[in-house]
Amino acid sequence: MQPKNILVVGSLNMDQVVRVPHIPHMGETLLAENSLKFVPGGKGANQAVAIARMGASVTMAGRVGIDSFGDRLLDAMRTEGIDTQLIVRDKEENTGTAFIFLSHEGDNAIVVAGGTNMLVGEDEAHMQQIHAVLASAQALVLQLEIPLATVTSLIEKADTLGVPVTLNLAPAQALSRDLLRKVTVLVLNETEATQLSGQQVHSVEDARIVATILHGYGIQTIVITLGARGAMLVTRDATGQSRCIYQASPKVQPVDTTAAGDCFVGALTVALSEGQRAEDALRFAVYAASLKIARFGAQSGIPYREEVLASYHSRH
Repeated sequence: MQPKNILVVGSLNMDQVVRVPHIPHMGETLLAENSLKFVPGGKGANQAVAIARMGASVTMAGRVGIDSFGDRLLDAMRTEGIDTQLIVRDKEENTGTAFIFLSHEGDNAIVVAGGTNMLVGEDEAHMQQIHAVLASAQALVLQLEIPLATVTSLIEKADTLGVPVTLNLAPAQALSRDLLRKVTVLVLNETEATQLSGQQVHSVEDARIVATILHGYGIQTIVITLGARGAMLVTRDATGQSRCIYQASPKVQPVDTTAAGDCFVGALTVALSEGQRAEDALRFAVYAASLKIARFGAQSGIPYREEVLASYHSRH
């Protein structure tokens, strides 16, 4: 029997990356430390690649232009074995791009020009095709680099179909509690969790408190990623009681934090779709993200499942 696909609907960008001595200040001109690098990216595409490299079958839905960036992004998806039947070529708008300044410490500053990503969902025929694939999907993965109306519509549709939804609330936008209650797994970083809850997240204990508050909204599982400190997950146990699970991150030398969160989302989705226990799924995702941080490039730096498992076993 053919395994069910995980459906990712989201952005595809061509990342344009330069290394700089530090993130530039307002009005400052810097000389880059290397030539401009072009790396396939976009939160949706990154998460699809992570899902594929973690061993699951995945379909990507999105939009690119009829330009060289669109060609390269589609080629990158197909090389990973990702089903691209739901990626539309747009004749009017350019493919999305991201301009990334990467510091010595692996930190980055990013400006995204959405391009075709901001038209995902506006084509009714395309949405009907997405709905048809969604009906038989194992899970739906969404982010917020496509129109909010499209994300809202897809969450509502998945809810009526009984398909689990993983939503990465990035970049952070305001969503109603009614809509959030239809999300199965909500993944946020510290900044996004602060914006959604109104409470600061500066520590692991803050993350536990805020995740518990957000869980109280009626969302099945809340995950707050904490960068080098790991991640906090709050869900319910078999008796219906709320439980908090913390997973520390292994220490790595940071090279490029770009797409670390996307790698985390992809790995977590695969692990949960396989029926892994919440603590095992969280550990798998944290270790996957830590390997990504130690490598350059959004999609190029995402590890494979075997590497994640080897990393965990080598430390225990």
